[in-house]
Amino acid sequence: MKGYKKPFRGWWRFTKMDALQVFVFAATGYLYLQHKRQRRTWVHPINAARHTHGHFVTLYRPLRERDPVKFFNYMRMSIPSFDELLSQLREPLTKRDTNMRDAIPPEEMLVITLRYLASGCSLKDLHYNFRVGRSTAGEIVRKVFQTIWETMKKQCLPTPTDEAWVAIAAGFWGRANFPNCLGAVDGKHVRIVKPLHSGSLYQNDKHFFSIGLLAVSDANYDFVYVDVGSYGKDSDSTLLLLLFFIYKAPAYFAALYNKHSIDRVTIH
Repeated sequence: MKGYKKPFRGWWRFTKMDALQVFVFAATGYLYLQHKRQRRTWVHPINAARHTHGHFVTLYRPLRERDPVKFFNYMRMSIPSFDELLSQLREPLTKRDTNMRDAIPPEEMLVITLRYLASGCSLKDLHYNFRVGRSTAGEIVRKVFQTIWETMKKQCLPTPTDEAWVAIAAGFWGRANFPNCLGAVDGKHVRIVKPLHSGSLYQNDKHFFSIGLLAVSDANYDFVYVDVGSYGKDSDSTLLLLLFFIYKAPAYFAALYNKHSIDRVTIH
């Protein structure tokens, strides 16, 4: 018949596929509603009691107010030292409250971190003791560590000047009769759990996994230099070479020796 056009064969297929999709989506939505899990709470009931049952309220505050000796045993720090440290960390640790929840105050964050250091407990223990989330406890500890380092590194571990090196040498000569000594060096392996995909980088010669800690102190047992975080496989000599590289030795100390006319046997 003239003028007759065959219907588009793809029309039926498109309609059928579209209906099939609608059916699948509807069935999926129905099954989802049937098996929908109960919505999790924003704050776990245990953590919601932080303001009344957490150790910050039930233990820290009573010890601070009534027993300085036990406070020192609990925090490994006196109350004046704690307040001095808090005064330097308060501003960078302060966060704003939101409509969803109140921010954890800097004082409580510092208490959580010091208890982690003093007791050697796990983040799970902090979670139950202070009624904060486990991930929150980990974030607090890392944040306080980073803030302490960034805030106090120049104050506690300044780069020694020429005059400071000479004073250190004089201190060793005066207290121990050690001539031309610019520091007592020692290293320690800090045991850790093997990091993923690390191979044997952190395995030391004592057959456990660790990171290296190297420290240099003066005659008064004050730290002059600290290096933390090297691979456990690194020997003390490797860390010492790194120390010399940082301070540009031996050229630096040779210039220092000539500049201040330090005697090879005695320190004047």
